[in-house]
Amino acid sequence: MILLFFGLLVVTLILLLMLVIFGFTMRALASLLLIPGQVAAVFTNESVRRNEALKHATMNVIEERYGQSGLNGVAMKRGFTLDGIAPPDIILAAALEGLRRLRAGERRLAIHRRCVTAIVTAGVLGAVAFLGILLGTDRLNLLNVVLAVMVANALAPFVGTVLQKLLSRYADLSHLRIVGLAGSPLVSSEEAASPRPAPEHFEIRTAVGE
Repeated sequence: MILLFFGLLVVTLILLLMLVIFGFTMRALASLLLIPGQVAAVFTNESVRRNEALKHATMNVIEERYGQSGLNGVAMKRGFTLDGIAPPDIILAAALEGLRRLRAGERRLAIHRRCVTAIVTAGVLGAVAFLGILLGTDRLNLLNVVLAVMVANALAPFVGTVLQKLLSRYADLSHLRIVGLAGSPLVSSEEAASPRPAPEHFEIRTAVGE
């Protein structure tokens, strides 16, 4: 009976290990095929680069004043979004200050650790490392997964920061203006009745002009 129990336990662990390895392999392939397209606009569109820099500056200004915010969002051609808990007036004031300080030369504000570029970099590096190790060793095992994760985590922060610095150099904010702010709750009406602050979706709209 004990031997049967341990046999089933070993089989279960092997199956779980195979599922983890298979899942990581599929994720690696998906990262190489799909994730780069999510940030292609940042590399190819000047408007998106400008708004990406302003989004990071807005987040950095808020965190300078109030600490970790948990805010995150996406840059677009005509502005950027922010999701999280923060009053609209603070969001708008931070965006205006961030734009002013970027124009004054504080390019460090254009770099943020939660940048989608850095996150994507980690995913792509993990995919490349895992597939490279897999092809190099011709073995599919847990060690490959661990090595890939370690390589990706070691390189991603450095590469992500370098990419952000490079992209911010090509983001001309001299004629960028903030023209509006819109916000809406991210919760249902029942959740909105809760005393806890509700997350919101903000859209900061920008335009280029004198």
